[in-house]
Amino acid sequence: MNKFILLAFFSCLFFTAGAQALFITKDAKINFNSSTPVEDIVAESNQATTVLDIEKNVLKFSVLTTSFKFRRALMEEHFNENYMESPKFPKASFNGKIVSAVDWKSEKPASVDVQGTLTMHGTSSEVTFKATITPGKSKITASAELKVTPEAFNIPIPSAVRDKIAKEVTIKIDAVYAPYQQ
Repeated sequence: MNKFILLAFFSCLFFTAGAQALFITKDAKINFNSSTPVEDIVAESNQATTVLDIEKNVLKFSVLTTSFKFRRALMEEHFNENYMESPKFPKASFNGKIVSAVDWKSEKPASVDVQGTLTMHGTSSEVTFKATITPGKSKITASAELKVTPEAFNIPIPSAVRDKIAKEVTIKIDAVYAPYQQ
C-alpha cells in the first residue's frame, strides 16, 4: 500500500513538473499573403492551436483550413473547395523544434531558428524559418514568418489563374502562450 502511495505521489510530481514546461494557446493567429501585380490574396485565422515544450524545445501547431477568413467570400470558397480541398484535407499542421539556444528565464526577445515538418493538403515538407520568442513570467510570445510554394504541397493552380497567385506565399504566425493547466 505504501509503495502505491509513493508511486502515485511521484507520478503526480512528474506530471506537474512536466506540465510547467508546456505552454499552449488555442487562438494563435496565422495569416497568409499571396501578392501579385494582378491580385492580393490575404487570409487570416485566429483559431490555431499550438503547443510549446520549453524543456525539449518542441513546437507544434494545427489549424483548420476552413478557419481562414478572406476579404471576399468567393476567394474563401475557392480556397477551401478548389485549392486546399478542405473536406478531404481539413487541417494544416507543423511539428518541429527550436534549434537555437533559448534562455527561457530571460524576458528579452530572442531570434531563433525553427526546423520541422509542415503538412498541408495531405503533403508534408521540411521547412526552416526564423522566429522571435519572448519568454515571460506568465506567458511566452512568439512570431514567425516563412515562405512556401503551392507546388511543394501539391496544391493545384490552374493556368487560368496562375498570374493571380504568387509563386511564394508568405505565412505569418503570432502566438501568446500560457502555461498548460491540467
